[in-house]
Amino acid sequence: MRMFRLNRMLPSGGQFWGGVLVSGMAAWGAWGADPAFDRGAVLVFNEENDLFVNTDRHYTQGIKFAYLHEDGHMPLGMAKVNSWLPDWGYRPLTGRSGYSIGQNMYTPADLGSRDRIPTDRPYAGWLYVGWLLQRQGVTPGRAIPVQESFELELGTMGPSSLARQAQTWIHQLRGFDLPQGWANQLHAEPGFRLKYERAWRFHLGEPSRPLGAEFIPWGGFAAGTIEDTLRSGGIARVGWNLPDDFGVRTIDSLSTTGGGVSKGSPSHWGGYVFAGVEGRWVGRNGFLDGNLSGHSQSVRREWLVGDALIGFNLVFHHLEVGYTHVFRSPEFDAQTEYNEFGSVYAKIRF
Repeated sequence: MRMFRLNRMLPSGGQFWGGVLVSGMAAWGAWGADPAFDRGAVLVFNEENDLFVNTDRHYTQGIKFAYLHEDGHMPLGMAKVNSWLPDWGYRPLTGRSGYSIGQNMYTPADLGSRDRIPTDRPYAGWLYVGWLLQRQGVTPGRAIPVQESFELELGTMGPSSLARQAQTWIHQLRGFDLPQGWANQLHAEPGFRLKYERAWRFHLGEPSRPLGAEFIPWGGFAAGTIEDTLRSGGIARVGWNLPDDFGVRTIDSLSTTGGGVSKGSPSHWGGYVFAGVEGRWVGRNGFLDGNLSGHSQSVRREWLVGDALIGFNLVFHHLEVGYTHVFRSPEFDAQTEYNEFGSVYAKIRF
């Protein structure tokens, strides 16, 4: 869909990574506060698309639903898994588990060609279900709030991901030209991805005041047949009645947006704006490197990829809605432009 174009440029490589480092160092000077650990269950929805910037290429569509139980609820053996996990560097106070289901879609820039385009990324889809485990606690001494997230995705790529059918249906519905090259997509293959993230929340000022600011840095990794990455980043947010969570995440983030209604949650509206960055070292990207088995199309990926994020979030006690705009640096050698996409987000807090 052709809506509008945001002509933005990300910082240069040195400026980008320098900004990540400076932001991380600044976090050590901030003070924490005791968080509330009686959060209820949450249902999270994310829809991402590059239609917000009038493009239809590369990571072009993603959708995800996730459900997190209330604090302390860990069925289906998750409590046993939690008991095996170490607690280095912080004191876990509670945890909860959940589930997710989603689909991602990737295409080359030229959807009108029926031929394989060797210099552009291949057509690919990823349909998956996930199991989530989140633990919350505080650091020793200064009691800085910490969230630790584990997510295991099991799914399929190729025709069984139904990405071809999904994009064709949307294009028919919207009256767009139909994509012609899905016959060249990566072939069907099961896959998995284990994601881990640890995040900290630093209050920048007096946390008891309605108007507040926070810095939330994170670090982690993803490993599996779909992706091998190391990641580090963070966001700064400023707003009114900030929720007791660790910020909004996009679909391919290492964790799912948490939070939930608690005794410490505001009973009236709030909202905030935020900006952040994330850098990743990429050891494997299955949607660029191709299938593990057999011969498939692939492109030479970039080892370092950076994201810049800006957005807003509105909080209505039991409902949150928001938007994140993502600027992503090139992911493979022949890619000459940065990509952008929008992420619409909603969370129901029980």
